[in-house]
Amino acid sequence: MTYDPRQGGHECPPPPADPAPQPRPPGKECDPIPPTTAPQPDDPPKCPDDPNCKCAGGPTSTQNCLEILINDKAGELAAAEKTKAFKTDLEALLAKAKTAAQDYTKDKFDKLVKQWVDQDKEIAELIRKLVCAVPCWRCVIECYVCPLLNAMRDAELRLYWDPNNYPKAYNLYDVLEWRTRDKEAKERRFSRIKNVLTAWEKPAQTIEKNLADNAKLIADANKALGSDATRLVFDVFLKLVPLHLAIAPPVDPKSPSTAKWTTLIDKKFTQFCGCDTGTSDDCCGPDAGEWSLRQRLVGPQPYLIDPNTYIDLICCLVKYRYATAQKLLGDAESELLKVENLIKHYKAVIDDGLKNFDKNAKGAIPSVVDCCSFEKDKPESSSQAR
Repeated sequence: MTYDPRQGGHECPPPPADPAPQPRPPGKECDPIPPTTAPQPDDPPKCPDDPNCKCAGGPTSTQNCLEILINDKAGELAAAEKTKAFKTDLEALLAKAKTAAQDYTKDKFDKLVKQWVDQDKEIAELIRKLVCAVPCWRCVIECYVCPLLNAMRDAELRLYWDPNNYPKAYNLYDVLEWRTRDKEAKERRFSRIKNVLTAWEKPAQTIEKNLADNAKLIADANKALGSDATRLVFDVFLKLVPLHLAIAPPVDPKSPSTAKWTTLIDKKFTQFCGCDTGTSDDCCGPDAGEWSLRQRLVGPQPYLIDPNTYIDLICCLVKYRYATAQKLLGDAESELLKVENLIKHYKAVIDDGLKNFDKNAKGAIPSVVDCCSFEKDKPESSSQAR
């Protein structure tokens, strides 16, 4: 039988009107990851023909079609190697998921939920005491902790970029810069999704450890309330509460009133450092989007889902996010390699052209030239036209 102290008991108050957010339930399908499109420079303007010469032909093109074909194939081979490695990766994921599903039983789930609910009551009571001891708790965070997060946020804004705001490409080096940044952005997304999957490799063991860590934090905090309450603000609001909510039973944001286990922690105790925001992508349940800095301090965590939905969650993440992110990263690396090789090709055209200019120019001039062939057709006079 599932443990729920809210049914017919009086040991805890009703949930707050606006409870703190909890993870969302597992999903089974996601919208596709939006694509990015590289800017392309215009072709160089063509040199005008000399008005005194009618050129029927000239030196052969410096573009070597075989080099271009080899460049394209090099990119395809790089992507193929990624796909081959990914197959091995999927086989390892499958094996881990099967083992985790055997360990994450209904009995263990019920036991962990009971521990979480008990701790939720303890944390809510701890917050009540802490807020009484430090009424300016929010200002302590906003004035001393948030500036540290803001500095990191500013650093990221200076380093990372939005492909939609990238200026026009005027040459291949602009395209190279865009491709490099695009590959790095896709690496970060792939790494985020991989870390989420790694967090779910052993959900029962990980949640059990988190509950034990939180129990120690609660005990230590209660002891420190009288002697070091101000610094306790950090431990409670930036360590204990975030980890506690990260492993919470899910709540459907569309129908929160139907949730079986809703936290007693008010939402206001999670709302500070307003600039530290992320972009969520939680269609499968776990958030695989761009995390806020506070989320990254806690890291991806498994949470208390029904064991029967565990495999569905893993399959959704792999199918709609992990596999797609891997392919997009492979494509980005392939396209970057193509641009790098194309730049090498054009640099070789210049370097080799200068080095061998005498030989190439003399070789381009025929031994016999018909000067009459260069004469342009003269327009008919107006009298002749009449």
